[in-house]
Amino acid sequence: MKKIPVGRTIAAAYRFTFAGLEKVIALIWLPMIVITIGDYFTSGAMLSGRAFAIESGDSAGMQPVVAAQFGFAVLELVLLCVIGIAITREILSPMEQRPSFFRFSLGMTELRAAGGLIGVYLFVVLVSVVVVIAGLLLAGALGKGGGDQAAIRLAVFIFMVALPVLVPILARLSYFIFPAVLSDSKFGLEASWTLTKGNVLRIIAISLAVGLPPLLIGQLANVFVLGPETLNPHLELWNNKAAIDRAAVEQARQMAAHLPLLKGIEFLLAPFFYGLVFSAPAFAFKFLSERED
Repeated sequence: MKKIPVGRTIAAAYRFTFAGLEKVIALIWLPMIVITIGDYFTSGAMLSGRAFAIESGDSAGMQPVVAAQFGFAVLELVLLCVIGIAITREILSPMEQRPSFFRFSLGMTELRAAGGLIGVYLFVVLVSVVVVIAGLLLAGALGKGGGDQAAIRLAVFIFMVALPVLVPILARLSYFIFPAVLSDSKFGLEASWTLTKGNVLRIIAISLAVGLPPLLIGQLANVFVLGPETLNPHLELWNNKAAIDRAAVEQARQMAAHLPLLKGIEFLLAPFFYGLVFSAPAFAFKFLSERED
């Protein structure tokens, strides 16, 4: 059973991202511009619509907003696959003759990667539906009072119990999708599942090492812009629906007011985040392939 070299993979990902930052920017800048602009408009509409829906009690106006956000989410997934495949291809088969500042490719390879990720997403949705149904059935069978609240509590409990099983499954299905799609021209799920056998804990360790630092920096930037109150879960308001609604409206409007700055920060951090997150599986795949040879 081949093992992913954790330290070597983490070091390679950081080296690729920081020493080759100009290359990473060349690989992602165009799709990131599209993602940032689209996210700005859809998020702004969602925040405004949410505030209006809470205040007015009329959620009908949210339907076109939700539909638009769903459509953009599909486009964003494809563009993230463009970024992930570009970074993976650069690591697995670097070519000096590729353009130095404009690299954009959208073809069957990227679409197959998107199909693989959609398959993982549908699996998550299926599990979530099963959890909700199980919560409802258990709530009815046990004769719990509280109706929906009892079902929600049971669903959350079931999900937490299932989480230690779900995380390894999701890690194995998704971690090597991009390298596998490039190497075998399929959706990557089967190859990812096979190659990750016995490496789940290593994958989790690598993912935390490369993904957590940029996420924490991004969260700190959000706190700097929005203030520390944005981290307050307002537990004291949980039994007061009107107060919760007021807090939600205030938070939505505050985020909408600072949305240009927030999206600008995300755009600036994107080369570091995607460079690390997408290069780590590529290097892990590369090192495993070397060991096979």
